[in-house]
Amino acid sequence: MKRPNSLNSPSTFMQGVFDPITRSNRFFGLAAAAVILASLAINLGLGRWGSYIGTPIQGLYLADSLLAVGAFLSLTQLRKVRLLPKTAWVFALPPIYILGQAIYTVGWNPSSDYTLWVRDMAPFAYLSLIPLIALSLAILKPQVLVWVIRWSAVTYAIGFTLSTLGVVQPWISNIIGSNSVLAFSYRGDFTGIAIGIGIVAWGQWSFNLNRQIFVQASLLAVGLLSDSQAAFLTLIALTTVSLVKDWSGSKVRSVLTMVIVAFFAGILLSVTAQLLTQSRPVIVVPAPAPAPAPLDNRWSLPPVIGELIATLGGNTATARVDTAGDVLFFLATDRNWVLGGGPGSDALYFACTGIPEAPEKTVQNLNGQLTYLPKCGVDSSEASSTLRDPHNWALNLLLYHGFVGLLIFLSTLIFPIWTSRSVVNYRLSVMGIIGIFIVSSFSVVLSAPFGLVPLVALLAYLYANAIRLKTQATKANGIN
Repeated sequence: MKRPNSLNSPSTFMQGVFDPITRSNRFFGLAAAAVILASLAINLGLGRWGSYIGTPIQGLYLADSLLAVGAFLSLTQLRKVRLLPKTAWVFALPPIYILGQAIYTVGWNPSSDYTLWVRDMAPFAYLSLIPLIALSLAILKPQVLVWVIRWSAVTYAIGFTLSTLGVVQPWISNIIGSNSVLAFSYRGDFTGIAIGIGIVAWGQWSFNLNRQIFVQASLLAVGLLSDSQAAFLTLIALTTVSLVKDWSGSKVRSVLTMVIVAFFAGILLSVTAQLLTQSRPVIVVPAPAPAPAPLDNRWSLPPVIGELIATLGGNTATARVDTAGDVLFFLATDRNWVLGGGPGSDALYFACTGIPEAPEKTVQNLNGQLTYLPKCGVDSSEASSTLRDPHNWALNLLLYHGFVGLLIFLSTLIFPIWTSRSVVNYRLSVMGIIGIFIVSSFSVVLSAPFGLVPLVALLAYLYANAIRLKTQATKANGIN
């Protein structure tokens, strides 16, 4: 008589991780899925500073390397391509667009800055990897990604809390591949994404992952420590949707529990932050001299509207609206709306100032004398380089890629979401993507790997679940 496997036996463990629908090429598929999820965990769990953890190769970062290795190993799963939804053809558009832009840049516009060109084309490069990533994620059971997002959010919350309360001070680290990024330094806007998606992930799911209301409430309280309005809006939106998703007979008690825990946790964190702030010496830094007005002020708000926006949203909101107006004016000139200013160009600086070439920084120090150059409203003279993103994902795509690039980008988002409405855990991907786009409407998150990697992983998750369902249906029908 065979002795049943114990809970700790390797076979039981493998059955808990692997979906039994796939058995060949399992090792390479697992390796691909593991490094892809590791890249997601670094970006979600550590945020911006985690995405800058370097490798021995200068300019190559760990999280990006893991994602690239995962995509390469996913080539071993190409036999499952036929299981991808028919709409997966849309992911041929980003590489075609990249190839077209590369040919044009090399042949007709060789003066472009190739480093900036690569940066501007990065969103399309990441989207091109979605089908490959989906093939590997389909090997795992759907709860694995939820588990990774759950604990990544907890990791981010712990680090963000320690940094915000001053328990851990950001420092310059040799593992960070950028001199302008400190270890344990967190972006307020990205907090809305990392914590918001975590609140959704800690909800109730169809598989054996129960809702943890205390974890959700604690995450919400930590997230509200952020001073970012975009993060606040994202947190409220995702928390509300999560509560509606888990609406049940015990809804009143669940909501009250979450509100009470979040309220008292928020008070505790706020009091602690105030006490720690009072115990530290206050360093007064003199304000820099105001920068001169742009050389070509093409567009400005009517005074009444400008005062209203400044009252409701402060000077930051006014600067963003002014910059958005400059970008729209630029797009309306000639045929800029078709292809934009082109990747690698100084289109934003030109749109704001009328100066074709952007300086490395908008403030120059000559023999101790500071000279402030014209700049966009959203730019900061204290930044390490001149800003190239108008703090809005749609405007950024229009600025450098025009409507052609924007339509390609939106197509790769809308098709998977629309055609995967019936797959398992559809809400996790959609809620996460909504959160990313809310924050990216007021920030530069979607221009950076720490915003693009979660977006790509959530989109690939939709297709991975679709592959899994199709394979199960095929096996049920006895078709090999």
